[in-house]
Amino acid sequence: MQGERPRNWRKITIMGASISAAVVFFVAGILFWGGFNTVMEATNNLKFCSSTCHEMSWVYEEYQDRPHYENATGVGAECSDCHVPDAWGPKMIRKIKASREVWHWMLGTIDTKEKFEGKRLDLAENVWRSMLATDSRECRNCHDWSNMDLEEQAKRASREHSRAFEQGQTCIECHQGIAHELPENWDESEVWADRFAVAEADEASDEPAVPLEEEDLGEAKAVDENVAASLDWESIAATDLTLFLPGQASIEWIRDGGEHGGSRAVDFGDRCIWCHQGEEADIGEMAVTAEKIETFDLGDKRGHVPMSVKAAFDDEYLYMQFQWEEGEHAPLPFADNDGKMDPDNPFKLTLSLSDDRVELADQAGCWASCHHDSRHMPDAPEPDALATSDLVDRLDLSDGVTKYLGESRTEVEVDGGDDTPRGGWDKLKEEGEIQELLDGGAYLNLARYKSGDGSTESGYVLDERHFSDSEAVVFSAEEEDGVWTAYLTRALKTGVEGDKPLDLDKLYSANIALHDDFADSRFHHVSWQYGLAFGVEDPDETFGADMVEINATRVE
Repeated sequence: MQGERPRNWRKITIMGASISAAVVFFVAGILFWGGFNTVMEATNNLKFCSSTCHEMSWVYEEYQDRPHYENATGVGAECSDCHVPDAWGPKMIRKIKASREVWHWMLGTIDTKEKFEGKRLDLAENVWRSMLATDSRECRNCHDWSNMDLEEQAKRASREHSRAFEQGQTCIECHQGIAHELPENWDESEVWADRFAVAEADEASDEPAVPLEEEDLGEAKAVDENVAASLDWESIAATDLTLFLPGQASIEWIRDGGEHGGSRAVDFGDRCIWCHQGEEADIGEMAVTAEKIETFDLGDKRGHVPMSVKAAFDDEYLYMQFQWEEGEHAPLPFADNDGKMDPDNPFKLTLSLSDDRVELADQAGCWASCHHDSRHMPDAPEPDALATSDLVDRLDLSDGVTKYLGESRTEVEVDGGDDTPRGGWDKLKEEGEIQELLDGGAYLNLARYKSGDGSTESGYVLDERHFSDSEAVVFSAEEEDGVWTAYLTRALKTGVEGDKPLDLDKLYSANIALHDDFADSRFHHVSWQYGLAFGVEDPDETFGADMVEINATRVE
């Protein structure tokens, strides 16, 4: 329009600033943000972490041997991928917290490897607790439940990831040692103490997990004939399992997260078989070669024994068949009689039965009775300590400490250390308390076949192991072409104290032990805990997923 004066751009303002000043601020902001972001990224890369801080050189060396650095896929992770959040807000918080680390670097708090190792546990637990609080946020930048194809994963990984998802676990609860070495003095139970506070409170209670009511043992009953040997076993499904040498892996060892990693698994209610099925041969080999869980020289003893197990029942009896290949004699270097610990018995076969009245029975079965202070175990007491014990009138200590259940003791030491032995052989409860446990069914029932004279023993484990002759439980065995077949006929309710009365509607823990090749004591092959049910149509629906492995078949 004629006569309109040109617009004065210098008088235009943005938030109170002239356009030229705004442009200056804008450019300065870009430069500042660019510089700030450059510094942020520079302090996030692997080169900075592994070279700037001398302390990180030791961590970097061990990290190079870990799967996050080099693996089959070629996809590696850097320090910041695991230790620095992606989101801007959490990242800023992490950087602010890092200023404390810079201060300690300046002070030289961990400027030597010795100082670093002394602080390794504290440093590791800080990271683990942080990741637990954030649901392993940084792990999920690369690993996410929704992206996992469980069918393509290895069997154990698929099973554990599926269970972890169902139970609300997070990555760091199982993978503490995935990137760095675990501290030698770490205790897993302390790391997750807050999470397990309720479980620990329950354990501390004097009240039994299951209210004890006197069991109905039924009327005394005798087995006149081993009917199991005449059954048509061809029509009955088999459960194929593998027995293995357990070495000196006691129940305390299993519950000590520092050595086995089992503390977390036990607290979550995991069964041994869920994690380790398929590893029996490897575990047995570790024992034979003394690579782990064993200190005795076992010579050429075989580390595992495949076995086929079948089960049937009627309204009065349980029938079972066991088959395995006979092995060649492998003398034990520490045993006399041509390396035979028990020269009278080429083998002994034991079936143990228990239920949820025994702590850990539905997870580890008879392993609950194997302690670190039993005979031939690392913390077995010296003969003088046994001979002078106040318990010599109550326990048979003539050949060392036999199996016992933790329920029978006032205390069981799990962690050990500082010259404190594991176990609790000398902390026996009063006789009245033991009898109450027995009457209430808190014991482990045993039935054992001795091949030397063909006899059957029946008994139980509570304060110690008790065996006696039985008329309600009968074993027999025969060998053909190098294969042993053993048969068991057992009354469901024998009427005998210490024989677990079996209810067809309940689930039981069954374990098998084979003292193969003239073995004795703990030098046996054992099975995992197997869930035994009686003709249940839908075991997963009735007792929970993956709880039943042996579902007995009803016979007429």
